[in-house]
Amino acid sequence: MSGRVERAAALVRPEVRDLSLYSLRQVEARYKLDQNEAPWDLPRSLKREALARLADRPWSVYPDFHADRLRRLIGDLHDWPMEGVLVSNGSSELLTTVLEAVVRPGQEVLICDPSFSPYRMFVARASGLPLHLPPALDLRLQTDELLAEIERDPRRPVILCTPNNPTGAASDPATVERVARSLDAALLLDNAYGEFCRHDYRPLVRANPNVILFRTLSKAWSLGGVRLGYLLAAPELAAQLIKVKLVYNVGHAAAVIGEVALEHADRFPRRVAVVRARREQWAAMLREFGFEVFDSEANFLLARHPRCTELRDGLAAEGILVRDVSRYPGLHNCMRVGIGAGPALRATRQALGGMLAPASGGGA
Repeated sequence: MSGRVERAAALVRPEVRDLSLYSLRQVEARYKLDQNEAPWDLPRSLKREALARLADRPWSVYPDFHADRLRRLIGDLHDWPMEGVLVSNGSSELLTTVLEAVVRPGQEVLICDPSFSPYRMFVARASGLPLHLPPALDLRLQTDELLAEIERDPRRPVILCTPNNPTGAASDPATVERVARSLDAALLLDNAYGEFCRHDYRPLVRANPNVILFRTLSKAWSLGGVRLGYLLAAPELAAQLIKVKLVYNVGHAAAVIGEVALEHADRFPRRVAVVRARREQWAAMLREFGFEVFDSEANFLLARHPRCTELRDGLAAEGILVRDVSRYPGLHNCMRVGIGAGPALRATRQALGGMLAPASGGGA
């Protein structure tokens, strides 16, 4: 078997062979706080509307090449021209597509650690070389280091995740604009958690034609299982990117569900507001048990505790899943905890109470 494995691996580019598989074992649990999902499903009334509309679509006919109706609705939501909107089967697909369009073979792509680990795979697919900047002690954006690297060669694209996954930290727009204006390349701004953040980066796209903003309907819109992502870019740039985007990449089902959700966009801001309020409650609860909790602008918290692995396993035994991210650069003894609804908060508090004594004064 080893010979067959070696022969099969030899068919693949070396930089792909060197990648690790990105995966997460699916486990049944009372509360899934490990994948940054929305704590509530899409309202059943919207599900029924989408299913009825989908039943009227001819399933034997291919979908629209580029999901133009969905693009128009997203453009209306953001007051952005449809020609500057692309949609796909999740924002990760679009990140990969854009990298394939803007990265020259063998070119470096700058990434600030810690960040979304599949970026390395996305860059490898584009035949680029990821250059990871080491994390700062406070896990904030390494602005000086990043600007110094850009000054050394401003023609290298940058991937910037804000709010960042897995830290939850968000860069202020003025800092991001400094980065954009220093570049003679594309700035890929991964804003998957944008709805939960106090910063609005959309004006940067309008003012800087090299900025591409990536968003998703997976988080705030409760559509993680549907897989819908989109980008906002200057129409002139999007006209080039659409040339390499896969055609028919959004099927009837995803398009219809996305259209229905966007037509009822007024249903979702309250949900986002509740998650943001719950975020403070979760942070306070974790600090009560001695966790160091980092500031977050996302729908999750990064928390550090010397017994991280033991606590993760103990929570799992109680049917509560959290994400151990302690192997990420700079994140020793850290876990990522999604912001769950009230029952999840109470269950997590009870489970931690069985393993830990509250810290004196509630401090970390």
